[in-house]
Amino acid sequence: MTFKIVHTYAVPGVDHGEALIKTLDARLIKGIWPTEDDIISNTRDADAVIGVVAKQPFSRRVLETLKNCRIIAGIAIGFDAVDLAAATELGIAVTNVPDYCLDEVSGLTIGLMLSLAHKIPQIDRAVRERQINFTGGGNAIKEIGYPMYRMSKQTLGIVGMGKIGTATALKGKGLGMRVIAYDPYALDGVMESHGVHPVDFNTLLKESDFISLHTPLTPETEGMIGEKAFKEMKPTCYFINTARGSCVDEPSLIRALEEGIIAGAGIDVTVEEPIGAHNPLLKMPNVILTGHSAYYSTAAYEELFYKPMPQVVAALKGEWPLYGLNLEIKERWLRKWGSGEASMRGKG
Repeated sequence: MTFKIVHTYAVPGVDHGEALIKTLDARLIKGIWPTEDDIISNTRDADAVIGVVAKQPFSRRVLETLKNCRIIAGIAIGFDAVDLAAATELGIAVTNVPDYCLDEVSGLTIGLMLSLAHKIPQIDRAVRERQINFTGGGNAIKEIGYPMYRMSKQTLGIVGMGKIGTATALKGKGLGMRVIAYDPYALDGVMESHGVHPVDFNTLLKESDFISLHTPLTPETEGMIGEKAFKEMKPTCYFINTARGSCVDEPSLIRALEEGIIAGAGIDVTVEEPIGAHNPLLKMPNVILTGHSAYYSTAAYEELFYKPMPQVVAALKGEWPLYGLNLEIKERWLRKWGSGEASMRGKG
């Protein structure tokens, strides 16, 4: 029997790792299918499926039609569009790409932080519109740049010390900042080994000059930064979100900015994407918006689309995939698909 691999988000002109399946008796079906019905009609008899598990609807309804499927290989770090509980129940391994844009997202986070701290958008606008030279005397720099603080005297608070949070923390340390972090699932000793001080959530909110969010979107984290959290922050604090828009209660963020509860924000992700034309964030001078671009560099983009295929190849060879998310089914999955049985299916 020949394996059937279905790629549900195959972007033209991108290397999806097709050459890797030459080691298998397999055929690859490619398309871009955005709806449940589209996915069901094209994947029903697939042995492996590749798709954007942060965006395409891999619901229980979809998963229950995948009678032969052993893996859904995700094109993303986030996996909030796949029903992971249903996949686990059905014995389907789900993977993501957890390490493809660590440098890019952490770099943009630091870029947003520096842009906000140094008032770069406001100063750029003043130079373009008024041809200001800030060494020419007068109070222009104070008018536009006040208050501006020395970064090495500031505290960066990281919410979520996963791979991207850790990379951001290390870059903050490189600026000479004091870095504190809250993550109930990270060991204090691991954070301390990076020179990061573990604190509770309330302490982080109260002590940070910059707060950067790096959590996945889960029932636990949805709306975790809301009105109460903003009121605990310093009025001079800048809030940065390069995680997921729904981790923040957006109306509370807008009120906090309008009422001066916080100083400003760098927002890469919003609840509605693309952001709605009437969203008040668009008109706020103390907000920088980057339209969910933090993941991008040419190298990261190539890795994003290439890396799911090695997960598929491993799974079809009867090996548990490196980036498997639902580890609780690993033993059961290996009993069903592992070693000799997988080889026989590929040759049948």
